Amino acid sequence: MADSYISVNGKRKLYGTVSVQGAKNSALPCLTACLMCDKGSCCIRGCPHLSDVENTIEILERLGCRCSFDESGHSAMVCAENAFGCEVEPEMMNKMRSSVLFMGAILSRMGEASVSYPGGCELGARPIDIHLGAFRKLGVKIAEDGGILHCSIPSELRPCSVSLLCPSVGATENIMLLMAKSNGETVIRNAAREPEIVDLQNLLNAMGAKIKGAGSDIIVIEGVSSLRGAEFCVMPDRIAALTYMAGAAACGGEIELKNINMEHIAICSAVLRDMGAVIRRCEGGAVLTMKQRPKAVKTIKTLCYPGFPTDAQPVFMSAMTVADGTTVFIESIFDNRFRHAAELNKLGADIDVNMCQATVRGREYLSGADIRAYDLRGGAAMVIGGLIAEGTTRIRGISHIERGYEDIVRDFGDLGGDIRIII
Repeated sequence: MADSYISVNGKRKLYGTVSVQGAKNSALPCLTACLMCDKGSCCIRGCPHLSDVENTIEILERLGCRCSFDESGHSAMVCAENAFGCEVEPEMMNKMRSSVLFMGAILSRMGEASVSYPGGCELGARPIDIHLGAFRKLGVKIAEDGGILHCSIPSELRPCSVSLLCPSVGATENIMLLMAKSNGETVIRNAAREPEIVDLQNLLNAMGAKIKGAGSDIIVIEGVSSLRGAEFCVMPDRIAALTYMAGAAACGGEIELKNINMEHIAICSAVLRDMGAVIRRCEGGAVLTMKQRPKAVKTIKTLCYPGFPTDAQPVFMSAMTVADGTTVFIESIFDNRFRHAAELNKLGADIDVNMCQATVRGREYLSGADIRAYDLRGGAAMVIGGLIAEGTTRIRGISHIERGYEDIVRDFGDLGGDIRIII
């Protein structure tokens, strides 16, 4: 409900076990790829129950796919054999950034697509020029009319080598979706290297595509004529895992995380160790122990994978508000990703923002207050701030959080946090 909020009584150490959900940023492109299946059905397992997942499934259904979602089993079934649509309405495009991937998937399946510019969190300018430039080079005709992009393939796609101006995750995925079914070889240079892209490659290959190189900066796509149904399980959500780890590092205690791939979070694990956390691997997961006040880390700069992820910056900033010393965050990916800083300052944090740099001077304690989430990961930072602070913190704008966390209130509650949703 619109007036719901999260209430947190903070200053408690965290102990217990949390099972990390499947990756949102893998599930969404994988679900979108199901539209390209010519015969049979696709089953996506490990699919988190999120509002963004629901919106993606709704788009698929509007395009003529038969879909079902098993919430308890975390699996989505998609049959696109009778898909017929080639347009995604603006109100659906505006709900999430990943909706831009339907441009590539619909073009691949239907030969034409009409979409608007995507929505999602307000993190500054996030143009899709890289997508459009690559699509034009690959043979797609694009005309804009009143904010609607009308895309078509006049004759056939033109497989070739495409060099991205920057390693855009969305553009890399969109090209993979567009060119998986084509006649010839496409090479993506300066491709994004995120593990979620490896997941998309593995799903498409299970459907009959011939793609290699995901995880490196060069991806080679040998086009095929058709794709078939497949079953696939998405990777664990590395950002959700880091959210719980940052929370435990800030609050102290010991938590066990199940369903986690430590290779995906190597850089952030090193930062957590620098903060004073002890991290050890165990069967199927990891255990984080924090017995001291977190130590400040001099500088944290967000970078493309395998660097420090921009999605983890807000939750680590929240943890650093009570660290011993000063940390400087440099945001090199987005130009409007410090909105959470002003909200954390309402809790008593000492954060100065100057353009793409935020200086966090650790305080010994924070105090509860009324604060608001303005985006997904900033909302998670608000939750950690509430867990740190003495007294009661009320967090509004929780619909942002629900876009990426299956149940952050349940999970932190299971770890001993005094946290609940008030409706």
